[in-house]
Amino acid sequence: MFFFVVVQVNWIHRTSYGSIGQASGTIISVDNKIHIDESLNRVQDGNHKYDIVVTSSGETNTYMLIIRRLELKDAGIYTCKVLVQGQSQDTHPSKDGKMVVLLPPTIIPGRTTHVRTVQEGDDVHLECDADGYPKPNITWVRANGRPLPHPINKFSQKGSILNLTNIARDDRGVFRCIADNAVRPPATYDATLYINFQPHARPVQTTYGQAENRMYDITIECIVSGYPFPDLTWYQIDKKNNPVPIKDDEKHTIHVLLSHGQTLSVAEVWYQLTIINVQSNDYGYYWCEGRNRMGSHHGLVQLYKTPECQGANCPPEASIVNSVSIVSASLVSIVISLVLSQVLHH
Repeated sequence: MFFFVVVQVNWIHRTSYGSIGQASGTIISVDNKIHIDESLNRVQDGNHKYDIVVTSSGETNTYMLIIRRLELKDAGIYTCKVLVQGQSQDTHPSKDGKMVVLLPPTIIPGRTTHVRTVQEGDDVHLECDADGYPKPNITWVRANGRPLPHPINKFSQKGSILNLTNIARDDRGVFRCIADNAVRPPATYDATLYINFQPHARPVQTTYGQAENRMYDITIECIVSGYPFPDLTWYQIDKKNNPVPIKDDEKHTIHVLLSHGQTLSVAEVWYQLTIINVQSNDYGYYWCEGRNRMGSHHGLVQLYKTPECQGANCPPEASIVNSVSIVSASLVSIVISLVLSQVLHH
C-alpha cells in the first residue's frame, strides 16, 4: 500500500490551457489561505473577492474556492493542484475546470454614433459597438417603429454599421441600435439623424369657426418642420392681402410644443395661436410660417363666424338653458309684481 504525503493544495488561475508554470498562471490560494495580492482581493459589501473553504469528511478534504463579483477577467482555467512530497512538478495530481463568465451587452459610446447632421441627398453611416460575452449581435431599427429608409425598406437590419444612401428629409429621426447576446438585459442606444431642409408648415385644420362678441376664445394650430430649427411667426392677412405679424399679447397667446402625444418627429413642432374673445375683426385668414437659412414656408388657416360657441371649452348647454330659464322666471316675476301693484293701487 502506498501513502502520499500531501505538502499543500493550490488553486491556480490561467487565462488559457498550457503549462501550469506559465507566466499567466496566478496562484490564488495555498491550503486554507488566500495567496493572491491583497490589492486583487478587496473587500466589498463585507466580503473579499476570493475565499477558500476547507471541509473534511473522514480522510477526504475538500478545498472550495469562492469567487465573488465576477468580471470578464475572471474567466479561464482553474486548476486544483495537489503538491505531493517526493514528486516532480509535472507529476503532481491536478484537475482543471473551465469557467465562462457571461456578461450582458454594454454599448461603447466612443465607438457609437450619437448625433449626425447631413444634407438632403447625402450618404450617411451610423455606427454601433458593444462589449459583452459572448460578443453581442447588433441590430438597427427605427425608434418610431417605421421601416428603415430606402433601399433597405425593412423593419430591422443586422450589422454594426447602418449604411443609408441618398438621404431625404423624411428619413430624419431616431435610429436605435440594439445589442443582444442572449444574456439579459440587451443594451440599446439611440442615434439621432438631423437633415438640413427648408421648413414646411401644415395646418392641423384648414378652417376654424367661433361665435363673436361672447367672450369665446379659439385656438388654431399648425405643425412646422425644418432644420436648422426654424423661426416661427403667426400672421393675420389684412384687407389688402398683406401678412401682419402677430405678437404674444393680451389679445393673442402663442405656444410652441416640442411634443404632442406620438405625432411629432425629429425637427418638428406643434405651433398654436389662441385668439382671445373673438371679435368680428378677427375673422379671416392666418399664416403659420417657419423660416431658416434653407428658406421659408407657410400654412394657411381660415377663421369664420358661427352662431354658437365652438370647441372643447364652450359652456355646457344645460347651463345656458338654466341661465335663460332664470332670466325668464325673473321677467315673469317682475310682470306679476307690476300687475299686483296696479290692482292694489286701484
